[in-house]
Amino acid sequence: MRSAWTLALAACGCRGVLGIQQPIDATDSAILIDAPAACTFWHPQGVDPCALGVPARALTLGAGQYIYDTTTAGGKLSEVEPGNTMRAILSSELTAMQSDGSAIAVLSVESLTVAAGATVRVVGVKPLLVVAWSTIQIDGAIDAGSHAGDVRWGAGANQACAPAAAMKGGDAPDTGGSGGGGGAGHHGVGGTGGAADVTAGGSGGGSVSALVLRGGCTGADSGAAGLVAQSPSTRSTTSAGGGGGGAIRLLAHDSIDIAGSLSAGGAGGAGALERSACGGGGGGSGGYIALDAPALKISGAVAANGGGGGGGGGPADGDPGRAGGDGRLDLRPALGGGPSVLGCGPPGGDGAAETGLDGKPGIAFVPTQMCPKVAGGGGGGGSSGFIFVASPAFTAAPTSKISPPAAMQ
Repeated sequence: MRSAWTLALAACGCRGVLGIQQPIDATDSAILIDAPAACTFWHPQGVDPCALGVPARALTLGAGQYIYDTTTAGGKLSEVEPGNTMRAILSSELTAMQSDGSAIAVLSVESLTVAAGATVRVVGVKPLLVVAWSTIQIDGAIDAGSHAGDVRWGAGANQACAPAAAMKGGDAPDTGGSGGGGGAGHHGVGGTGGAADVTAGGSGGGSVSALVLRGGCTGADSGAAGLVAQSPSTRSTTSAGGGGGGAIRLLAHDSIDIAGSLSAGGAGGAGALERSACGGGGGGSGGYIALDAPALKISGAVAANGGGGGGGGGPADGDPGRAGGDGRLDLRPALGGGPSVLGCGPPGGDGAAETGLDGKPGIAFVPTQMCPKVAGGGGGGGSSGFIFVASPAFTAAPTSKISPPAAMQ
């Protein structure tokens, strides 16, 4: 599959117009490149560098926690300080329109360095394009994924998801449990949610073509609990699907070196609430990562894996389902939530990883002598996302972990 990457800049100009403030550890000297002259000889796919104007100075992020939020304009970078307070570092007014009319956030800098010990969460409603006029060095971590229990989704996740949407599990009948939610699709298809005796699980989401920079999608919720639910559950209780991974593109004039990690994993689906007999939530699909530079070296991890489906729960006290795992930073699949605490609720399906693009189906409930009463089905696993590489000099060290395998542009 080939991405169009056709962008039209919605804002441009000098650093004052971009609204970019002084970044952390920024070079005090003048900008090291002549952007108007340099852009004439730089022709990356789908981007007109000459429309970007003068970039911000070199940005070096030392050890610590950072959040880049793309919700407003081109995004805002903040450092997370003690007490979970946020200190703003820089902001950008640059945005761009893709061929499908969707907007992305754009950050243009002279260079970007993410030092060892630094973690940058990339969240918000728009995908992120980072343009570096020299180099990008990642020794720490850039995480554009979604995570179970976190209300912040990866940048650009869960947008325009109709083609990849998973289906909700069936609601519980009067005396039964509910079906598990289907896993979200993206590069592959999501796993089907497990059935609960007579109640069907939700179907997994379909695969889609990567025509634009777009994040992954949310796994489906389980069916509602129904009459068997007891406090703390209610008849309307469901298990939530996990969020999809975000979308990020790194574009450098000279080189990109990833010795740390770059991720856009889907979140695991929720396990069933205690005494609900609900199915598990479906896993979110992996997102989208694109890397574009004349020289590209990966010795660390680059991953856009799917999240695992949540486990189904039983009707008894102390028998909740277990949450599915978030998309991992290696070649192994995120595990579906295991059997419920007392063992009556079945596991969720594993998320997709490495060459397996499809999420695994959730396990159906089968009554046994030990568990004769009804329980919910496991949620389906989320599919993998996309990793694209555009570089005439691409090297992956034996120590590298790239999942799913990168497709050359």
